[in-house]
Amino acid sequence: MSSTDHTSTVSNDRYERRELLQPGAVETWSGLDRTLNRPVTIRRATADSEIGHRLRLQAKALARVEHHGLLHILDTYDDANHFAIVTEQLPTRMLIDDITSAGPDTRRLAATEAIRIVIAVTEALAVLHSAGFAHGGVDADYIGWRAEVGWVILNGPPTDDAVTIPATRRADLVSIAVLAHRLLAGAAPKRRPDGTWELDHVVPDVVAPVLARAISASDPWPDVPSMLLALRSVVDELPATNGERSDRRSVWQAEGHWLAPVGVLLAAAATLVGVALVIEQPSEPETDAPPDTDAPAPVTGTSTLVTVDPPATATTAPRATPPTPTTTQVRRAPLLLESITDFDPAGDDRVEHPERLIFINDGDPTTGWSTARYNTRDFGGLKDGVGLIVVLGGDEPQPVDRLVIDSPTVGWAFEVYASRERNRTLIDWGSPVAIAQDITGSTTLDVSTADAAALLVWITDLGNELPNGGHRVTISRIEVSTTLGGTV
Repeated sequence: MSSTDHTSTVSNDRYERRELLQPGAVETWSGLDRTLNRPVTIRRATADSEIGHRLRLQAKALARVEHHGLLHILDTYDDANHFAIVTEQLPTRMLIDDITSAGPDTRRLAATEAIRIVIAVTEALAVLHSAGFAHGGVDADYIGWRAEVGWVILNGPPTDDAVTIPATRRADLVSIAVLAHRLLAGAAPKRRPDGTWELDHVVPDVVAPVLARAISASDPWPDVPSMLLALRSVVDELPATNGERSDRRSVWQAEGHWLAPVGVLLAAAATLVGVALVIEQPSEPETDAPPDTDAPAPVTGTSTLVTVDPPATATTAPRATPPTPTTTQVRRAPLLLESITDFDPAGDDRVEHPERLIFINDGDPTTGWSTARYNTRDFGGLKDGVGLIVVLGGDEPQPVDRLVIDSPTVGWAFEVYASRERNRTLIDWGSPVAIAQDITGSTTLDVSTADAAALLVWITDLGNELPNGGHRVTISRIEVSTTLGGTV
């Protein structure tokens, strides 16, 4: 985007328009939030025009849409005879610059890098669709890189969609395929005279069917989430390329800069524990006896507890043969999770990003469910908390021993509630069985309690401010386990 006007204009008491980045029915300006002293983007249209009315309606609805791949709407205001929306600052690095070489040809990206970029864009479109909006078509010219979150779609509703009518979900699917082809082959797929598309031979075999179905007129993908699942399923099958660089930035990198030093400390601790085990390990006496072939095989995650029975009487007696130790094998087994549901009893629609629940326990630590983004760590004073209801598998309540949660969020807090029923109101859950505060990284809680059919993870503190502003909690993995015991 090139600047065409460098006139600084004070829009109102808070926001200042600085440079006109893109003229048109919806103008795009660089600006400054003078209250918070941070750069922003201001987009505005004539208030009494059809486009202005549509922009106002869309901005109100889209203000609730949260995804790191979409520019977040920070505010709206009336500016003279214009209606304006305020979003995060536009990135300075654009995807089109990454793939444009000095010559006339477009530079091709390595297959894995290209598909990861496409997955990031598709994830953002899936969230947009779940909110009831279509984008109208994405391309490399309007996808930018933000170091703290990754690739971001810069246009679309409530901007271009206010001008390009109608925007359709079908067009979004086609645009994803065209974008992927452009990144992989250096150009868009060719259109045959009969209206079908021809894919370049350099498109990897595992990717070609996914793109072909997206642009198929007879049997396209039914929706963006379906195509997203297909893309995720093939990315690990792509061949590694020497010198390939990946621009995908996970939520762990964006929100957890603490992971590197913590990882070093954990590695050092593990080394010390290993040395201690070697030093304290008693030497085995030599024996000619054959091994006990009937002994049970060791079980992963098993710890051995050794207890000594007390003497039968307290009277002094000659030293007798020491009592035989009793060894108890303690094993923890993960419990099957039937479902995980978002829980927002104080919210307007009583849901908190249900479209992101599929990213919990998906095997990818770079994804996860996230709360909405709030201005403060106490939910902007709007509510006491939000949470997740974890329903355990099985027909009957089961004993619960431990809860493990992986999250990149720094400094957050939550409470754990247990119930024999699958309750839906916070008051029905009783008192918390465990509390965790000031959390950083993976957290393991002992939640030994009576048998439970469901757990409530109730978030009470959203943690430290994110690099790009605001507060939210992301959870990528939840594991619930029980203890199995026996005497040997």
